Amino acid sequence: MRVENWMTKSAPTIKTGSTVKDALKVMDTYGFPGIIVVNENGEFSGIVKKRDIFDKSADETIDDFLILPELYIGPEDHIEEAFLVFMEHNEDFIPVVDDDLKVQGIITLQDILESMIEITAMDEPGTRISLVLPDVPGALRKIVDALAENRINILSLLTFRESEDKRRVVIRIDSMDSEAVAGLLRDYGIEYDEIIKEEGF
Repeated sequence: MRVENWMTKSAPTIKTGSTVKDALKVMDTYGFPGIIVVNENGEFSGIVKKRDIFDKSADETIDDFLILPELYIGPEDHIEEAFLVFMEHNEDFIPVVDDDLKVQGIITLQDILESMIEITAMDEPGTRISLVLPDVPGALRKIVDALAENRINILSLLTFRESEDKRRVVIRIDSMDSEAVAGLLRDYGIEYDEIIKEEGF
């Protein structure tokens, strides 16, 4: 799950030395609160935020308001790294820049939310199973084997810590028959907290 799969490729960019007027025009065209600035070679130089220039003289250059972000991200980086950048730096968007500092696009909070929808398979119809398992190697095997033996496909599988020695496991599967799934798990002696049919969207 790479950033390049979720980023917006049509990034709002402008060259160093451009005016405040030109920068605001591009921001308004894209409906964006900021703009990526590149130098004469098309290399990433920083960003300018609308809040820093909206009340400045139209003829001023943007160079005085240029911010070099603490972090940008590469198209080959994992989407989880983008999650952390948003969490740590509270930015509106993150420039996506390759090894040659050429701008490849941007990733926004909206892009992050859309990636989460697909990663969790929320957009696909199926059944969600929620259960708590011991936090030890192999604890998932029994339920995964039960689903595989009954030709039920796993759409997504997420876990998070429930307590010091337990993990909450949420599995989305491609079966819409939640009652049959509940019966199947009972037959295999697998305890669960919740089984819910979900229509997707």
